[in-house]
Amino acid sequence: EEESKKTSVFTASADDIKSLDFLVDEKETTFEKRDDKWVKKDEEDFPVNQTTLSDAASALTSIESDRVLGDVDDLAEYGLDSPSNTIKITYESEKSEDKEDDDDSIEDKETEEKTTTLYVGDENSSTSQYYVYKDDDKSTVYMVESSSIEPFTKTLYDYAQMEDFPVISDTDNINKITVKGDKSYELSKNTDTNLWTVKGDGDEEKADTATVSSLTTSFGSMAYNSFVDYKCKDKSTYGLDDPYAVITVDYTEEQEDTDSSDTSADSSTETTDETQGEAADSEDTSDDTNASDSEESEKTVENKQLVITVGKEADDSNRYVMVNDSDQVYTMSEDTLSALTDKAEEDFWDMTVNYVSTNDLKEVKVNYKGSDYDVNVSRETSEDDDGNEKETVTYKLDGSEVDETQFTTFYNKLINLAAQKRLTDEFKPETDPEMTVTFIKEDGNKLEAEYYSYDTNYYAVKVDSKIYLVNKMTVKELFTAFETLTGTEN
Repeated sequence: EEESKKTSVFTASADDIKSLDFLVDEKETTFEKRDDKWVKKDEEDFPVNQTTLSDAASALTSIESDRVLGDVDDLAEYGLDSPSNTIKITYESEKSEDKEDDDDSIEDKETEEKTTTLYVGDENSSTSQYYVYKDDDKSTVYMVESSSIEPFTKTLYDYAQMEDFPVISDTDNINKITVKGDKSYELSKNTDTNLWTVKGDGDEEKADTATVSSLTTSFGSMAYNSFVDYKCKDKSTYGLDDPYAVITVDYTEEQEDTDSSDTSADSSTETTDETQGEAADSEDTSDDTNASDSEESEKTVENKQLVITVGKEADDSNRYVMVNDSDQVYTMSEDTLSALTDKAEEDFWDMTVNYVSTNDLKEVKVNYKGSDYDVNVSRETSEDDDGNEKETVTYKLDGSEVDETQFTTFYNKLINLAAQKRLTDEFKPETDPEMTVTFIKEDGNKLEAEYYSYDTNYYAVKVDSKIYLVNKMTVKELFTAFETLTGTEN
C-alpha cells in the first residue's frame, strides 16, 4: 500500500505566536504574550498559568492532516456549520519578499504579523481526530490530531495558576486546632509534655494522642482540588459569608535569621591573617561544633496560623474554601475536610479507663463480689557488690507476700483497659458493682473505679463522673486474673 502523505495545515514557531483567541466556557477569550509572558487581554491581573498557555501554543506549531476532504458543500456533516470552537492564532512571520543577498543575517529579515483562524467541528470517534477548516476556505476540511485541539477545550480556571496550599511542613509543631461549625471543639497541646486536651461544650479533657496525631498529620498533605475564583467579590456565591465551618491551626515554624548570617559574614572579613592561621590549626576539632552552633543561632521560631474558611458544597465531593487572607476561592475534597468538620469533642476523648503506673502505686484496695482485698506495695533500696543501687519491690495481699508475676498479670490487665465508647447519658445502675478498685498513690491521691455489668456486650466502668463501656470479655479476663491472684477461682 502507498504510504499516505500528510498535508500541512498550520506551521509557526511557538516563540512567534503572540496571541491566542478561542472560546472558553462558550465565551471568546484572548491571551496575549507581553514581554514573553502570557496575560489575559481583558483581565491583566488574572493569574495565567504560563506553562498551560505555552503548551497550548506549542500544540499549534506544526498541525498536519493525513486526510483532506475537498469540495465540501455541507459543513453540517462535520459539525462545522456551527463550530464548537474558533481558534484565532496571531503570529510573527517573515515577509515573503526574497532578499538579493542570501547571506543577510536573520536579524535583518523583516517580519509581519499574520492571523490564521481554525474552525473546529466534530470529533471523529473512530480516529479520535477533529474536523477543521481554515480561514475562509469552507470547501476544504482537514482531519487533525486531537493533541492540537484539546489544549483549547478547557474551562477558564484550567488556564489559571493556583496558589500553593500553605502546607505545614512539620506537623509536630502544631499546638492548637480549633474547629467552629455545627460541631465545634478545640484541641490544645501542652508543649512541655506533648499531651493533648480537647474542649467542646463541656469541661476540658485529656485527648487520645493517636487520634490527634492522625489529625495533625493530615495538614502535611492537604491540597486544593480546583481553582474557582481568583478575586472573589461576593462571598455569598460560595457560602463563605456564612461559613459551614472555620478551621484554625496554630503552629510554630523555624525561620532563618538573615541578620545573624550577615553579622557572621561581616565579622569573618575582619579576621586577621594570624587569627585565620590559628583557626586553621584547630579546624579539625572545632568545625563541626561551630557549624552546629552557627546553625542554631541563625534560626528563630515564629508563631504562625492557618485559617481555612469552608463554604457550601461545590459538588458531591468538594466544598468551596478560602485560606488565610487570600481572596481566591478553591475547592477542597469533602473527605479531607470532613475529617475535621464531622468530628466532635467526644471523638477525641482518651479511652484509657483507670491507668496508674506501678511506679506511683502505694496500695490498691479491691472489693470483688462483696469481699475486700488489700495489696500493699513496698520498695527497698540496697547496693549490689559493685556499689550500684537497686530497688526491690514486693507485693503483699492482706499481709501475705504474693507472687510478683501473678500480681503483674492482674495489674497490667487492670491499668491497660481501654473503652470502646463513653456514655454521655445519665447512668443509674440497678445493682452493686461486681468489682470496686481503689488506687492509692505514693503522693496520697486516690482513684476509684467501679465495674458494673451493663448489657450482653459491655461492662460499665465508673471513674469519677465518667462512664466507660468496656468489652465484656476483656473485663472477664481481668476478673479471672484477680481470682488467680487471690486463689478464689472456681
